[in-house]
Amino acid sequence: MKKELIKSYAQKLTRNDIVEYLQKECVPASNEEIDMIYNAIKNDADEILNTDFMSYISNYKLSFNEELYKRIIEKYNEYKKFIE
Repeated sequence: MKKELIKSYAQKLTRNDIVEYLQKECVPASNEEIDMIYNAIKNDADEILNTDFMSYISNYKLSFNEELYKRIIEKYNEYKKFIE
């Protein structure tokens, strides 16, 4: 049930929502990085929610700046209790 709610929210998410969130959190990200995040959320929500997130995100390690990559992992660890 929780995962279905998260997937529903993810489908409503806009690219601008991601930009605003990153700005609020003071996390630098290029347009390409924002596009990758947006596309991952939109296209891979099932995979992200139903597989090992650390394996999934490791595919992006070289594509994201170090701070962005680190913050994504921190936020995942902070919120994963709501997914499980």
